[in-house]
Amino acid sequence: MRALEVTARLLLALVFLAAVVGKLRTREGFAEFVGSVGQFGVPRRWAGPVARLAVATEAAVVLLVAVGRTAPIGLLLAAGLLGVLTAAIVRALRRGARPACRCFGAADAPVGARHVARNVLLAVVALLGLLGWATATGPPPSAPTLLLAAGVAVPLAAVVVRLDDLVALFAPTPSRPSRPAGRH
Repeated sequence: MRALEVTARLLLALVFLAAVVGKLRTREGFAEFVGSVGQFGVPRRWAGPVARLAVATEAAVVLLVAVGRTAPIGLLLAAGLLGVLTAAIVRALRRGARPACRCFGAADAPVGARHVARNVLLAVVALLGLLGWATATGPPPSAPTLLLAAGVAVPLAAVVVRLDDLVALFAPTPSRPSRPAGRH
C-alpha cells in the first residue's frame, strides 16, 4: 500500500502545483482567474478573496502531501477542495453557464462533464492515497517504490494538467460545406 500512497501524494502534488503556478504566473492570469470565479456564481465583491483562498488551499495541499507526517491532512484537504470545486462546476452547468476553466491558468476551454469527471477521479485518488497511508506498515518507501510511483504519477499528472489540450487535439474537426461542382 506504500506505492499507492506515494503515487497518490505525488500525483496530487504535481497537479496542484501546476494549478498554483498556472494561476500565479502573471498578474493578468490571476486577474482572469478571479474573473472566472465570479462566473461560477460567486458575488463580484467576494471573487478576489475566494480566488486567493482557492490558490492558498491548493498550495497548502502541495506542502502537506509532500511531508510524510502531514500527508493525511493534505490528502483530506485535496479531497475536500476537489469536492467544493466539483460542486461549483456542477452548479454552473445546471444554471446553463459554461465559464472558462482556469484550473491551470489561462486556458479558455469551457467547463463541462470532463472537468467534473477529472475532479471526481482526483478526489478518488486522494481517498485511495489516504487508504494507502492508513494501511501502510513497515519502513518508509524504498527506492523502487518511489521510482514506480514517479513512473505512474508523472505521466498521469501531465494528462490531467493538459486534459483540455488533449481533448481539443483529438476532437473531430468541423466539416466544411462542399461546393457545388463547377463553381470555383
